Amino acid sequence: MIRALLALAALAVPATAFAETVAIPFAPPLGKALHYRIDQHRALADRPFHFVTDRDVRFEKEGDVLLLVATLRRLDTDAPSAQAAPYRAALQPLTGVEMRFVLDPAGRIASLRDGDAVWAKVTGGLADMLRTLPEKSEDRAAALRVRALFDSLGAEGRIALLAGEYQPLFLFAGSGVEDGPGRGVRTVAGSPLARPVPVEGTLRVTGRAPDALDLEEKLAGQGVELGVRYRLSTVTGLVERQDRTLAAGPRTLTENRTLTPAD
Repeated sequence: MIRALLALAALAVPATAFAETVAIPFAPPLGKALHYRIDQHRALADRPFHFVTDRDVRFEKEGDVLLLVATLRRLDTDAPSAQAAPYRAALQPLTGVEMRFVLDPAGRIASLRDGDAVWAKVTGGLADMLRTLPEKSEDRAAALRVRALFDSLGAEGRIALLAGEYQPLFLFAGSGVEDGPGRGVRTVAGSPLARPVPVEGTLRVTGRAPDALDLEEKLAGQGVELGVRYRLSTVTGLVERQDRTLAAGPRTLTENRTLTPAD
């Protein structure tokens, strides 16, 4: 959730002039029901726990406007109540709320249709949640922290928060990927770190198929190591799979994101 508010900036360092650049389109499948799943395994209180969310996703066209229509359908975790409280407080108010994001031609989320109405549903869901939680409970304390965060956000911050988990789908849309020794990358590692940490390293192509590229990113900085593998469609320009491992001292998070046709 906090990561959704971070401004993640990437700066590419020019690679060798002889590297082939593979053009990546932005042509998402229109009207097709998709399933977007995020699985996280993270250590809390010296034990590994599993967190999962399932979302419905589809792309629509209204005239010349391209929309990403997305709904969080399910969240679950095997973590005990104290460790699960921040996770549920952050995501439960979003469950069942349909969001219609306007996409620009490069695949960036530009705005949210009926943003005020969507935000009212989200904050209303949080208010309903608070009414059911016992005083002085971990769940209530976590929900109050989320309410304070919500109250602090302006219009742009709200969109950044709501769109944050969908942005990784469009990391390479409408761009080019160099199939060579790798290009330099600088970015910021966020969740689950207490603060954003600058990291840098390389992004390289590790495999090619007729309709996809496999990419690998290895980054490090200030005691943090971040490795990411991508399966990138060269037909749609969408990231169909992302496997991420972040290690900071004894703490490790592994995260898997998959975008697949809905059953």
